[in-house]
Amino acid sequence: MTNTYMKYAFGELILVVFGILIALQINNWNEERIEQRQITEYAHALINDIEQDLAMAKIIMAEINKLIEKIDRLVIYVDGKSVDQLRNIDLFYLMYKPFYRPYSWNRTALEQIKSSGALRQMKSRQLAGKISAYEALTHHLDDDFHFDRTVGSNALKLAIRVVDMNYVDQHKIFPAGIVKPFEFPNQALNEAFKNTNRYIMTDNIEDIKIAVNAYVILGNSPGIRPRAKIEMPELVSNAQELIALLIEEYPE
Repeated sequence: MTNTYMKYAFGELILVVFGILIALQINNWNEERIEQRQITEYAHALINDIEQDLAMAKIIMAEINKLIEKIDRLVIYVDGKSVDQLRNIDLFYLMYKPFYRPYSWNRTALEQIKSSGALRQMKSRQLAGKISAYEALTHHLDDDFHFDRTVGSNALKLAIRVVDMNYVDQHKIFPAGIVKPFEFPNQALNEAFKNTNRYIMTDNIEDIKIAVNAYVILGNSPGIRPRAKIEMPELVSNAQELIALLIEEYPE
C-alpha cells in the first residue's frame, strides 16, 4: 500500500512539475510574443522617422550643393580682378547667407527602442548594428553642422566689412524654406534692385580676397564639401538600407 501511495504521489508531483514547466513555457512564449509585437511597432515607427529624415536630408543636401556652387563661382569671379571690376550686388549674392539649415532628426522611435531595451532584443544583430551606426552618423553630422555654422559666421563677418548688404526686402528674393537653383548673375536679384545703388565698401582688393579665403575654407575640407560628396550620400544610403532591413524583418 505504501509503495502504491508513493508511486501515486510521485506521479502527481511529476504532473504538477510538468504542468508548471508548461505554464512557464507558455508564459515565456506570451512574453516574447508581446515583446516582439512591441518591437515591431517600434520598427514601423522608426521607418516613418527615417523616411522623414531622408526628406529633410535631401533638402539640406540641395542647400549645401548650392552653397558649394556659390563659393566656387565666388573664387572665379574675384580671381584676377580689381575692385573696380567687381559689382556689389554680385558679391552680395555670392556671399549671402553662407549657411544651411540645421538638421531636425526624428529620434522619438529610436529613443523608445533604446530605453525599452528593444535594441538588445532584436533577433537580427545586423539590423541592431545598422540602427546604432545610423544614429552615430546623425550625431556626427550635428557636430559637422556646428563646425560649419562657426566657419560660415566668421566668413560672413569678413564679408559685411567689404560688401554693402543693405538691400531692402531681400527676403522676398530669397524666401525662407525654398531652395532655388543656382544662377549667376542672379536675374531676379538684379531686376529687383536695378535702381538701388550699393557700392563695395573697400578700395583694397586684398580685403575682398581675405573674405573670399574664409568662404574657401567653408567650401572645402573639412568644411561643407565632404558633407555633400561623402557624408550626406552615406547617410541617404544607410537610411535606405536600414528601411529595407526593417521592412524585411518586421513586415506589416
